[in-house]
Amino acid sequence: MIKFDLHNFFGQIEERDVYRVFDSCGYSALVSFELARICTRSRVADFHSRSGRYSAITTYDVDVTGRLPQGAPTSGALSNAVATPLDYTLHEFATGAGFVYTRYSDDMVLSTCQDFNRAQAVTIIREVSHLVATHRFRLHRKKTRVIPPGARHVVLGLLVDGGEVRLTPEFRRRVEVHIRGVREFGLSEHSDHRKFRSLLSFINHVEGSLAFARSIQPAWADEKRAEWRSILGSLGLTL
Repeated sequence: MIKFDLHNFFGQIEERDVYRVFDSCGYSALVSFELARICTRSRVADFHSRSGRYSAITTYDVDVTGRLPQGAPTSGALSNAVATPLDYTLHEFATGAGFVYTRYSDDMVLSTCQDFNRAQAVTIIREVSHLVATHRFRLHRKKTRVIPPGARHVVLGLLVDGGEVRLTPEFRRRVEVHIRGVREFGLSEHSDHRKFRSLLSFINHVEGSLAFARSIQPAWADEKRAEWRSILGSLGLTL
C-alpha cells in the first residue's frame, strides 16, 4: 500500500474551477459566476492588480479570485467534481500497474495484493507526483508513505488489513475514556477537563463517535452506546 496526501487540496481549487463545474451543469454564465463567488473565499494573498486588462473580456478575469474553503458544506462535492479528471487519470494508471486507486478528499491510496519492492514504489510515487501535477495539484511529500504487507494498514482512520474493516484501538480507547470519565468524575467535570466548549458539544462529540462506530463495528458501538446512555440517564438526561 502507498498512501498519498494532496497538499492544500481545497486551497488549490480556484474560483474559475468552481465556475466551470456550474457551467458544465447547464447554469448560465452569470449564475455560474455568482455561485462560484458564493462557494469560494478570497484571501489577502490572492489580491492582484489587473488594471488595463478589460478592453475585451474573453476569459474569467477578475480582480480577486477565491479558493474553496476547507470545512464549507459545499466544498466536498465541488472539490470532487473538480478532481474527477484526476481520479480518471490515476485510476487508469493504477489499474495498469496492478493497483487499486482510492481517494477521499485529499487522502489517496494505491493498494495491491501483489509483491512490489521499494524501487518499484519509488517509481510509482514519482509517476503519481507527475500525474497529479498535470492536473494542477501537488503531493504533500512528507505525508507519502509506503506500507509493507506486515504493517498495520490504516486508511482514513480505519484498519483495513484483515477480513473486514475495523475501528482502530486508539479510536475505541478514546470513546471508552469519555464514558469512563463521565461515570467516575461527572459530566461537567470530564467535559471541562477535556477542554470542550460546552456540555452540548461534548455530548454531541460522543454521540457522533458512537454513530460513526456503529457503521463499522455495530456490536461494539451498541454496547458502548447502551453504557453511555445509561450513565446519562442516571444524571437525568435522555437522548
